[in-house]
Amino acid sequence: MDSGTLNLRAYREGDEAAILRTLNQTSRAACSLDEWAWLFSPEEDGRVVVVGERKGEVAAVCGGTPARVVVDGREWTAVELRKLASTNRDDAGRVVDHFIETIGSDGRLALAIAAFDSEAKVHSGFDGAAHSRLSVLVRKQPTAAPLGRLLYRAEPARDWEPRLDKLWRRAHDSYPVAVVRDADRALRRFAAHPKIRHHRFIVCPRFSNRAVAFAVFTIDGVRCRWLDFLWDHDHPRALDLLVHISGRLIRQFGAASEELWLAGDDEARALLTKRGFGPDETSPPPVVAARSLTPELDARTFVERAYITMADATGLDP
Repeated sequence: MDSGTLNLRAYREGDEAAILRTLNQTSRAACSLDEWAWLFSPEEDGRVVVVGERKGEVAAVCGGTPARVVVDGREWTAVELRKLASTNRDDAGRVVDHFIETIGSDGRLALAIAAFDSEAKVHSGFDGAAHSRLSVLVRKQPTAAPLGRLLYRAEPARDWEPRLDKLWRRAHDSYPVAVVRDADRALRRFAAHPKIRHHRFIVCPRFSNRAVAFAVFTIDGVRCRWLDFLWDHDHPRALDLLVHISGRLIRQFGAASEELWLAGDDEARALLTKRGFGPDETSPPPVVAARSLTPELDARTFVERAYITMADATGLDP
């Protein structure tokens, strides 16, 4: 290969060291071997990762993880882009294009989803794709949650939490377009991360073991971030209890504020606004983009109507 040729191919066992060198040289957030193994666990049909080599060295990488999405009652298999790194922007676009072409060629996956820190960072590979800005809500001073929250109790969620399957079945009518949020999703996304502590809570009525809400928080030293939450809309006071819990986490860990990203849940937005959350106007909003891999599924329908939280929109760093 000459210096201008980028050889694109599927990931192979043993690529990790070379991939991590590129990731850690070009990305803001360092990635360890343990984190890579956690993020891209073995899949039945192989890991969904593409690399680009130049002169035998990895110059670009694009990796995703499978996810199930539901659109108006029909379930599809999608892929969420989780890592993207390259030595230059052109390589990033080429590796994403090859990634999309590769995963769309066998018909297994119907949708590719990616998130970017801002609209300005949506790059080649998703240029022209359907995309939507997310609302970023912040709260600097926790307020007292209504006493109605006392009708509910919270407990730490387990790694494998089967009650989430039942909660999702009850709640998903409120989310006609969304990534499926069941026990398997929670296990894959939030259990046993090698360096991030996920504070996971199940909320039940005080005298019941039936889950009516679920939330995942992280503390980055500055903000308490709502990574994900799911709630039965017949139980708004359960969401009040989650607001109360996030306020307690702020005090416990000395964080300065709370932050969450949200689309597709107007009821949650209205309730959170009443509890002191407001728009963050200090930086451009993150963007979720999608490319359809089948003519049966409209990517614009997904991004414009989907329920999206921070867990669905971890920003890529090309």
